[in-house]
Formats: sequence, structure tokens, C-alpha cells
Amino acid sequence: MRQHDTDENVRYEVVTAIVTTARRDFDIVSSSEDLLTFVKERTLDKKFKIRKEALTGLAMIYKNHLNDEDCPQATKKAVTWIKDKILHGYYMTSLDDRVLVERLLNTSLVPYTLGPEERMKKLYHLFGTINDHATKAFIELQKTTLVVRNAVRDWTELHRKPTENAKEIQSKIISLSRFLPDPLKAQEFLVKFSKNIVEDPKILSAMELLSKPDVSCKECLVATTVVLRKLGNPVMTNLYYNNIKILLERATSCLIDSQAIPILISYVDDCLNHGNLIDELGLHPGTAGERGLKLLVMLSYVYPCHFMQQSSIQALLKMLTIEDEIVAPLVFSVLSFLGKYRPLGEVFKEEMKQLVPICQDMIEKGTPKQAKQAIRCLYKNLGDSYTIEVMDENSENGVRTVDLFVDILDKVKMNLTPDSPNYRTAIIALGHIAYNMPNKFPAVIKNTVSRKIVKELLIKETEESYQYKKDWVFEEDLPNEVRCKMEGMKMMARWLLGLKAHKESAQKTFRMLNAVIVNKGDLLQSDKMSKQEMAWMRLSAGCAMLKICEQKGVGDQYSPEQFYNLSRLLIDEVPEVREIFANKLHKGLGRNLPNKCLPLDFMGFYALGGLEEEKKLKSMLRTYMNADIARRREYAKNLILGTGGLSTEKALAQLPNFLPDFMLVFAIPVLTHTPAYTSNEAVDELLVMRACLWFILEPLLTQPSDSFSSLFFKEMIDQMKNCKDALNPDDENTNNVSALDLNGDENTNNVSALDLNGDENTNNVSALDLNGDENTNNVSALDLNGDENTNNVSALDLNGDENTNNVSALDLNGDENTNNVSALDLNG
Repeated sequence: MRQHDTDENVRYEVVTAIVTTARRDFDIVSSSEDLLTFVKERTLDKKFKIRKEALTGLAMIYKNHLNDEDCPQATKKAVTWIKDKILHGYYMTSLDDRVLVERLLNTSLVPYTLGPEERMKKLYHLFGTINDHATKAFIELQKTTLVVRNAVRDWTELHRKPTENAKEIQSKIISLSRFLPDPLKAQEFLVKFSKNIVEDPKILSAMELLSKPDVSCKECLVATTVVLRKLGNPVMTNLYYNNIKILLERATSCLIDSQAIPILISYVDDCLNHGNLIDELGLHPGTAGERGLKLLVMLSYVYPCHFMQQSSIQALLKMLTIEDEIVAPLVFSVLSFLGKYRPLGEVFKEEMKQLVPICQDMIEKGTPKQAKQAIRCLYKNLGDSYTIEVMDENSENGVRTVDLFVDILDKVKMNLTPDSPNYRTAIIALGHIAYNMPNKFPAVIKNTVSRKIVKELLIKETEESYQYKKDWVFEEDLPNEVRCKMEGMKMMARWLLGLKAHKESAQKTFRMLNAVIVNKGDLLQSDKMSKQEMAWMRLSAGCAMLKICEQKGVGDQYSPEQFYNLSRLLIDEVPEVREIFANKLHKGLGRNLPNKCLPLDFMGFYALGGLEEEKKLKSMLRTYMNADIARRREYAKNLILGTGGLSTEKALAQLPNFLPDFMLVFAIPVLTHTPAYTSNEAVDELLVMRACLWFILEPLLTQPSDSFSSLFFKEMIDQMKNCKDALNPDDENTNNVSALDLNGDENTNNVSALDLNGDENTNNVSALDLNGDENTNNVSALDLNGDENTNNVSALDLNGDENTNNVSALDLNGDENTNNVSALDLNG
């Protein structure tokens, strides 16, 4: 039991002893499964040096004994969880852990010293056998490598003219320091390294080479060696050397290059055709091909230049002939990322001519996923003209230029009838055409939405009601009519996201989606829909509203009543609705700041987590909220440090739009409009409201923050006391939600001012009048009365700046319009 000793030195010695024994005579360790379990447990130790020793030891075991046929059963069983356990280390908050996992991936899990064939087998085996959590960590690791490499390349380019770019170089140094374990100390080393780059042309050339997108693994290793030799002796006391080495390790590409990609594509093709490689790599026959395609999707986003070879493009096109319906969407995703890097129509014209008819056929007759990805693929690879040349004997040159999407839209419209077997596919295809090319067919699509989507689909009465044995059913089990209505609402959301600023259409859409939520999913109140179908309908309406709200312009057009009704999905009677909606809310808030994520207003929804009775869902909401708070605080910190590219004054002016502490301003009005609160004299209700406020205040007050100030909360609450509810300005129950004593006094009544000091005299905090009243000391730039001049509910501009909402991220589906970094969709 010494591995659990309170003395960290004892725990460290236990792990060291086991790992050292394994290095000398592995049979002793491998014969005892308990010893490996001890090391496994210490990967979660609170001390980094113990976690490091445990992970390094496990990585050594994995590397040395993976292919040993004579290894004991305990070892064979261990290697099934070792790779997962190592990658799980990437979830740790410490940057040291992330750096360690990146190093172990390149040295032990997929050794960079192997030849390309063997290296790709190891990579394929790794990605094909790790669990879902490890897969997400692996994807995040690769995305981080891309971000660091781009940052290093931008910084290096500035050194060609160091005098002119002095300020930019210093700003980039601050940004780069965030990728190193001790940012403040790292800045000193980066300043020194910057001087070395300017003074030594060999270092500059080597840095330019290793940060090139198309650098080979061999060139990368040579360039890294050249740089490190200039930095002194590689000893632990040489902190300058060690910090620059970490930066280079995080930025370099030592696993993937233009030589490795064709080999990996051939391996994936073999697995898709159920070849012998499946058994050789130890993959599951049912998932080997799909996992390989998902690996290619991820690599095409991170390393698109290495795919730009005729043989690789032809091999990908060959995969499209495979009948399995999961293949085409993933291959189209790969080609979309390549098109974002460089349109295939400009580089591989012959291959593009082969791709076009395949995409057209998928859009017309394929599955919804196939149609969706086919449209994106064509949009990315045709270039700005959306045209292609086809053979025509009647033309002068024997060639005719055709606008593909005119023909595609006509075929989609023909399938927009309930009798068509491709009805749902056509709805989805129309949405993605409208999203990607909003200005190409504005009138046609608007008329189609009005007539085909709204009149003939959404407000059409359901013909029959299905009876289900369970209280909840999966989406796949719903009737096609209901699924088409769900897709119709998604289609309208995509259409508005493409338009960006069409206010009238946005307001009409919000009214309809709100009606679906208010009527519990049965828009026409026909009583012909089952409870399960109604639950999916109101969930889809809520998710569509969230998606629209990510886009500044159309996302600002909802009314306060619609805002409050939307929040009620977090307290829906169906647990699955609450869970899925909370997940969508978290994703919307968590997209990469600051371009297109949900504005701060929606952080106030988390206060409803205090009403959640299921422990699992409440824990999930708390986890989501903590992650969103931490992410926004980190962004605010970087903004102040100057890494966001803004001056200090502009950065400070932006803070109220991102700082999570302001979520309290929205939480109180959300709570006052829930069914759980009816009167400011009902003590039981006030105690519930207090619990809800503590649910969001606890992470705000207890999570470490450099800028935390209790006076800030007191001042904000004092300003809120002058506010009135915008929806019901004359309702005393709402406006007197005041003096909630968070110190446990049961005699307190009146809910809202949130007296952090236990002051019974605090009153009239009210539900926040966001009418722009000058007397509210700038807490009220948010007009919840639907006044277009104040941007309605959206970004709570505490500084009076109308242009400060919407925050976002990089769309890894290859769509330039969404720039969405957060969630690489490997499912097509």
C-alpha cells in the first residue's frame, strides 16, 4: 500500500522501483498485473513528477513489448489500456502533462525513428484501437501542433526584417510563451532566442524550414538538430535549451509527410476492402475502415499539403466506388479540407471532372450525410466561379462551361415533396446550399423556404401518431415525417447563418421556433403527435435557435420572451431533452473565442442547473459551466496580456462581453421567469432561487482568478438594483426579487439582489432592466424589449458598444463561413 502513502517521495520511489525493475527484467513486472495497476493509478497523482514517471514507464513498456509474441498475458492485457491512459494525460490542466504526452506519442506510441511504412502501421493501430476519450485527446493534440506550428512560422517570418517588425516580434513572443510551461520565464528565453535568430542566418533558415507546411520528417529532424546545437549543452540546468527544445517539439511534424500519406491511404483502402492488414494490425473488422477514414479526415485538416499528390487524390476517388454508405461522407470531408487549402479544380482538373458527377449523384440520391458533405466538397473545390468545363460537340471549342449549382438546385427542388424517397436528403441539401452560397440564389431560396419548408412541411398537420413502448426513442426510430420537420428547422437555421444580417427573416423564424417550444413541440396543437415526437420537435427548435444566436446580426433578433422560453428547455420534463440541450449550449458557448460563439447572455442559463434533480445531469451541467468559465477567463487574461492583437484600452473595453462574472446579470432574470418562482413572499421558492444562484456563484467565487474582486460583485449588484424587468416592467414580484441572503438566513424573503454580505437592507435588486437606462450605470445595454437599436438580447454590451457580441471558432468541416475550431466532425 506504499503507493498510496501521503509522502510524495514514498509514492515516487514506488513507481521508480517498478519502472526500473521493468527496464532490467520485464518478466518480473509483467507476471504481476498488480504492479502494472500500481503504476496505472499513479498516472493521476497530484504531483507531476510522479505522473511523469508513471506515464514514461508505461510508454516504455508499450514501446518495447507491443510486438513481442512471447510476452505474458498480463502484458498483452496491459497494452490495451496503456495507450489510452497515456493519451488521457492530455486532459490534465497542467501544460507539463500535455508536453509530456506529445513527447511520448512521438517517441513511444508512434516512434518517429521508424520508417514510413512501419510508422504508419503503428499510427493506424493506435488510432484504430484507442477509446473515444483518447481519440478526442489525440485530435486535440494534433490541432494544438497545428496552432503552435503556425504561430512559430508567423514569428519566424518577422525576423527577415527585425528592425521594422520589432513590436510585432515582441507581441508574438508573448503569444508563443503560452505554449511553454512557465510563460513569464519563457518570454525571457524567447527574447534571447529571437536575438540568436537575427544574428545567425543558419538558425533563421532552419526555423523557416521546420515550420514550412510541406516539410518532410527527415528535413524537420535535421533542421531541429541544427537549431539545438546552437543553444548550448543539452543538460537539465540549461533552461534556455530545454524551453526552446519544448517549443520545437510542439511545432515540428516528425510523423506525417508527403511520403507517409500515400502509404496510409493504401492501408485504409486495404482495410475498407477487408484485406489481411486488419489482422496484421489487430483492428476490429467492423470498424477498421471507418477508423482509418476518420484518421485521414483529421490529418487532412492538419496536414493538407501532404495530400496534394495525384496518386493520393486518385486513391481517394477510388474509395468513393465502395458501396458502404459511411465511406463517401468521410472521403468528401477529406477532399473538402484539401479544397480549403487549395481548390482541386485548380490543381487536379482531370480528377475534378471525375469527382463532380459522383457528388451530383450523391446530392440527388444519396443519404443525408452524403449529400451534406458532397455539397461542401464541391463548394470548396470548384473555386469562386462554381463552374466546370464539360465536353460539348455543339460548341466552338468542343467545351462548354456549366454552373453546377444551378443544375443541382433544380434537382433538389424537384425532390422537395413528401412523396419523394429523397425528401429528407433534399431538405438537408437545400440548407447547405443556402449556407455556403447565400448570395447566389437569394430570391429562389427564400421563396423555396416560404413555400416548401414552412407551408408544406412545418405547418402541415401530422397525418398519424405512432405509439412507442419507451418514454424516449432515438432519432432514428422516429417517423420520417417528424425527422423531415426537424431537418426543416435546421435548414432554416443554416439559411439564416448564411444570410448573416437579414433581420426580418430572422424575426419570423424566431417566432415560429418559439411557438414550437411554447406548444411543447406540437406547433398546430393537433394532439396527433406522441410525447416522444413532441420532445424531439421542441428540442430541435431550441437547438436551431441556439445555432442562429451564434451569428451576429440575425442572432440578435430574438425577443426577451423568446429568450426566457428557450431557457426552459434546461428544465424540460424529459431528462434526455435537458441533457442534449445542455450539451448544445456548452458547445455553442465553447467555440473558439471571439468570433462566432454564443454571447455571454446564454451563460445565465446555467443558473437553472440549481433546479436539476438528477445527480448525473447536475454534475454534467456543473462540469460544462466550469469549463466555459475557465475558457472565458483564460481568453480575458490573454486579451489583457496583448496576445489578442488589441491595445490595452480596447482589450479592457471588450472584457464585459467575455468575462464570465457578468453571467450573474443574466442569471437573475432567467430565474425570475421560471415556473419555480411565483412570489417574493414564498420562502420555499426563495430558498430554491438562492440555491440556483449559489450554483453559478460557487465556481465564480472559488475558481482561481487573477482579477477576482468581491467589490466587483457588490458594485454590479448595486447597479442591478435600479433595474426593472423588460418583459414585465410593472410586475412587483419580478422587480422586487431582492435581498437574497446567501448566508443561510431562512427569514429572508424577496429574491434577487443577492446580498453577498448578508445585509438584510438590500432590496429591489430586480430582474435587470436592460432598456438602456442611463441610471443603471451601464449594466443595461441589453434591451430585452425587442428594440433593434439595442441589439435585443444578445451580447450584453456593458460599454455601450453595439459591435461587441458573437464569439466563435474554426469549422473543421471545411467551411470558411463558420471558421469553427472546436469540434472536428469525424462522423461526416
